[in-house]
Amino acid sequence: MSLDNTDITIMRMLQKDARTSYTDIAKICEVSVDTIIKRFQKLQEEGYVRQSTIILDPRNIGYQVIANLSMGVEPGKINEVLKFLCGQKEVIFATSCMGEYNIFAISLSKTMEEMNNLKEKIHGQDGIIETQMSILD
Repeated sequence: MSLDNTDITIMRMLQKDARTSYTDIAKICEVSVDTIIKRFQKLQEEGYVRQSTIILDPRNIGYQVIANLSMGVEPGKINEVLKFLCGQKEVIFATSCMGEYNIFAISLSKTMEEMNNLKEKIHGQDGIIETQMSILD
């Protein structure tokens, strides 16, 4: 399936707000609502769209410190470190990556003290060579 402007518009509008009505999308695309419904179903069938979701603002639910963590890890220790990270309640995402660092993670903490405690735990983990933390605004 090749994507055209209508398909791309459908996906972009639903990415911004998964609750956007088919009617609103149809008006923007200047096609019928039935066309949008069929196109969306086709995008799902073809695997372009996997699911619809909501995105929470962590600050509104008590998490004041959001951080990106990049880690340099000894060869052969990546899976062990990933398992450790996934066991930390503050870590909401962790994956291996290529480049200057071997692992990238995202964490949420209620206070800067909690974030510093997490960073110290990570530094103490076997296999960690270096950790770079960026606090998001």
